[in-house]
Amino acid sequence: MTLKAFDGKERRAYVRLEKSLPVRFKISAKQMSKTYTATTKNISQGGLCLEIREDTQELLENLSATDHKIGIDLDALIPQPNTAASATPLWINSRMDWARKPSKKNSAMLMGLEFEGVTEEARKRIYDYIVDEFVKRYHEYD
Repeated sequence: MTLKAFDGKERRAYVRLEKSLPVRFKISAKQMSKTYTATTKNISQGGLCLEIREDTQELLENLSATDHKIGIDLDALIPQPNTAASATPLWINSRMDWARKPSKKNSAMLMGLEFEGVTEEARKRIYDYIVDEFVKRYHEYD
């Protein structure tokens, strides 16, 4: 897969919530079961932007090798208050839309992911979280 550089053009279909959240993700291929960690730069109903500071070279090599899907642990990203710690995490699929390699200006790798095949339950959870966060911000200004 060729890494597509961000061209600066706005193509967003959904409103983005600028929020730094911890996230776990995996490259879905049988030979690669490593779980990576990152933080979000923003999140929307359609996807998110990851800011990755560790294992960036290894990640770039693995992503360049072929067209992989990327699994995101939704329970780590948006925890449910009544979820037991032993419950099986809910993973959602995504595909990499673009990536920006680390540079002298920014030591983090940025990766834009688009959600794919998301269940209605997961989509609602993401939507409700984003709306709740915007409402909280709005009330800060009251």
